[in-house]
Amino acid sequence: MTDPLRILVIGPGAAGASDALRFEAMIPALAGHGVELVNWTPPEPAAGNDAFDAVEAAVGWADVLVLRRFYRTWHACLACRLRTLDTAEAVSHGATSGHSVVLAPYFALRPLVGLLETEPGALGKRAIVYDTDDDVFSADLPPGAEDFLERDLVGRILGLADLVTVSTPVLAERLEQRTTAPIRVIRNAVDPAWYEAGRPDGAADAPGFPRVVYHGAPIRWRDYELARPGVDAVAAEIGTLRRVWLGADAAQLAGSMDEVRPWVGGVPEFAASLVAARPDIGLAPLQDTPYNRARSELHWLEYALAGAPTIVSGLAGPNPYDVVRDGVDGLVAQTPADWARHVRALAASQDLRAELAGRARIRVLADYSVVSRAPEWADAYAWAAEHADSGHSRRVADAE
Repeated sequence: MTDPLRILVIGPGAAGASDALRFEAMIPALAGHGVELVNWTPPEPAAGNDAFDAVEAAVGWADVLVLRRFYRTWHACLACRLRTLDTAEAVSHGATSGHSVVLAPYFALRPLVGLLETEPGALGKRAIVYDTDDDVFSADLPPGAEDFLERDLVGRILGLADLVTVSTPVLAERLEQRTTAPIRVIRNAVDPAWYEAGRPDGAADAPGFPRVVYHGAPIRWRDYELARPGVDAVAAEIGTLRRVWLGADAAQLAGSMDEVRPWVGGVPEFAASLVAARPDIGLAPLQDTPYNRARSELHWLEYALAGAPTIVSGLAGPNPYDVVRDGVDGLVAQTPADWARHVRALAASQDLRAELAGRARIRVLADYSVVSRAPEWADAYAWAAEHADSGHSRRVADAE
């Protein structure tokens, strides 16, 4: 019996939606391809040999170490712009100011990366893979953004990587100048089982009462503004159109929506809540910015498995929704008039909604399920393990 290929992912894979989709959700499917994937959060390494021993003991069984695009390796004050790597300073600031301070959940990553840089033999000849689904180097990130603050760390990890995996071709092109490692595009995937719950109460809205659903944190209002004039215009015309926001408190969107549902954490739990919102039409507006052009098509995948056709933003140049075939498995809106036209057409025709949603679902099940994506991940990890020698040699040479 062949031993499994062992993959150690640094940090809990369910910490964020993208992390859960690209790692935690893939565990069962990867097992069928001889890959054992484990998520691990390292303790903060001590100095000297203790740090080396801690890492060596924890990852000694792994063939491949995966470093992800991380959130907050800095301690952060929620009331002001304080960001610090000094734990004592963060705690003192909270005590003296009365502000709420969040201690970074991934603070230990920086010492770990430092160890790998100064002791390139610490992992032996195990491969290092870096994965991301966001462009932290994007030109439009404000200096105070959490992504901006992690740029230095991401650059250091890219220098250590044997292989880089990304979710979109745009990300691959942007990172080509920042790493000598090969880059593979592995799209995000979803598990159809998460969406099988259906309508919890068995209820259905009366014909002629279509529900237009958007999901996102309140900060995504800037994206929703692209669709809002068109949606509101159709709502005024029809009167029975229900505007639903999933992911905010009612007070935050008072007067702007007909129904507001809170955010639900956890990817399977969120999928069930999206189905429970009973979307007849899914909205995926997106401001045309450098950062957004590197994002993935996840909204389209989610609405498709929730049973709704999706209206997506058309952006200039390569972008997340290039994969959507306008009029076939979704609708593309370039202008406010497009949003109104598409919402009006879908609201008026249950047959059109079913046709577009059905084609989208067939395509997502064929190309974007965790089962269909598992062979790509398994092949990438196997390649990295087989080519760890060259990466190890490069890191040792760079350290000398």
